[in-house]
Amino acid sequence: MNRTKIAIALGVIIALLIGLRIFISLATPKEVDPRTRIQQMFAEGKQAFENEDIDGMLNLLSDDFSWGGVDKQRLRYQLAQLFKNAETPRAQLGELQIEIFGGRAIVKTPVRITWRDAQNPSGANSQDFGVVEFEFRKVPQRRWLIIHYEDWRLVRVEATQLGDTTL
Repeated sequence: MNRTKIAIALGVIIALLIGLRIFISLATPKEVDPRTRIQQMFAEGKQAFENEDIDGMLNLLSDDFSWGGVDKQRLRYQLAQLFKNAETPRAQLGELQIEIFGGRAIVKTPVRITWRDAQNPSGANSQDFGVVEFEFRKVPQRRWLIIHYEDWRLVRVEATQLGDTTL
């Protein structure tokens, strides 16, 4: 009787381990072509900006993100201020020029931001950042504490025509 219980317990444990491995395999994001993934990230970031979704934008950034001395937390504050004072923000991006170097990618594109001023609804404002350089890197990610994978994250932004510019 004890051998039967031990055999059943071992069978259940093995079945659970196999099920866990299958779950992890299915839940791990599949590798996507780097160009496609970076284009997706630009589309997601643009949509998040236009929806004033700060968390959606910051999810695309690495923990060591920088833009002219501005880190992720300071950027959160600046975006909150921008969205507080601006109505209907829009981002206009030019054609993405993507260069990939292994686990690093450089993207250059012209960027222009437009919005309506909350204090003066009839006045449209815009800021032209010129050609902006975005640096992406593959960084380790974790999902549900047990699933490890790599994904692209934005680590640096530089407005080449204006030097490092903050919002």
